[in-house]
Amino acid sequence: MRLYWIRDFRNAAYRGGYPAAMAERRDIIDLGDCYGAGNVTSGLFVTRLLDDGKAEVQTEEWPTSAVSTDEAGEPLLRVTERGVERALFVLDETLVHLTLAGGRLYASVAAGTRAAAGAALRSLHECFPVPDPSSTHEVTVTFWTYSTHGPQPSWRTIAVPDWEEIARNYANTTGDELSGMMRDFQPSRGGQLILWHGKAGTGKTFALRALAWEWREWCDFHYIVDRDSFFGEHADYLMSVLLMPAYQGPVRAIFPFGVRHAMAAIAEDEGSESAEKPWRVLILEDTGELLTPDAKTMIGQGLSRFLNVVDGLIGQGLRVLVLVTTNEPIRTLHPAVARPGRCAANIQFEPFKPDEAADWLARHGDGRRFEAPMTLASLYAMLAGEEAVAATQAAGFAGPP
Repeated sequence: MRLYWIRDFRNAAYRGGYPAAMAERRDIIDLGDCYGAGNVTSGLFVTRLLDDGKAEVQTEEWPTSAVSTDEAGEPLLRVTERGVERALFVLDETLVHLTLAGGRLYASVAAGTRAAAGAALRSLHECFPVPDPSSTHEVTVTFWTYSTHGPQPSWRTIAVPDWEEIARNYANTTGDELSGMMRDFQPSRGGQLILWHGKAGTGKTFALRALAWEWREWCDFHYIVDRDSFFGEHADYLMSVLLMPAYQGPVRAIFPFGVRHAMAAIAEDEGSESAEKPWRVLILEDTGELLTPDAKTMIGQGLSRFLNVVDGLIGQGLRVLVLVTTNEPIRTLHPAVARPGRCAANIQFEPFKPDEAADWLARHGDGRRFEAPMTLASLYAMLAGEEAVAATQAAGFAGPP
């Protein structure tokens, strides 16, 4: 059994470095670009493939319902850290490194020939099949946050309705516009803005979930949790989300050599004519403050970056849609945001008119009628017996629009 030493250049600077002779040793794993104990498997993968003289390395990632790497067999080494499982295997003389995180499998295989590497990946696809979303009516959404280690994605599989289930939960004018968007929307090249606006309780979040289901075959959904950071001081946050669609997840786990090599691989993949990437929808929920006329004084250059993503130089050639929901009235938004040509869709979520609200309640076995507009949330509150809540929400529409 071979003994491997671990070298961490970050700590070496404080100890005066390592002797030159030690730096030449092949049994030293460099963790200079890694964080956490789990990356030991990545370092061991690199060392073993170099020692074995593997000529071909291939990497893929895909969603899976598997909760363990056990299907691949008995590992040489497995590390579980904060819900992420990393393991190293030798399968028919092919070296395999797997990372299972957030419902996705990241596989790197090293073999003597391209055919052997491809065969290993096909075998892994059989062991860890892609789940059928139509059987569970779920989609996977990537949630982005910014941490001390930079942009960090995580994944959640959420239950979603199809549009037909909820179409009658919207006022006629809003429902007609949403129906066209759900089924007939055709994106064009470059960044585009989708703007959904209307008072709270008019069903924007439910429509967003339905959109994720209706568009599941041609685009991925990315939810920006900390919107101020995304458009604020951290330019690397925005660029990471935009330029790394194919390798969402723990980049250091997939590319043990570090982030620079990851970006080079991504650039090569993006340049391939056969690499047809899905579109991405960046979701910015309740982001009215970003789009107000005084946004530049509030969050620096956030508005400028936002507009560049939508249709400026940054957004050119990217398959990116930016979906913003806001409770702010459209008249208070920055005029540059909602101008013609910038918005691929501009939909106002209106409350039910009195007769529409009565029809909605009648379908649910309630015969009451109203003289004021009602939101979807207020109608559900009435069905649940929360009369005071419903009355308060309805009162918000008693004044001028």
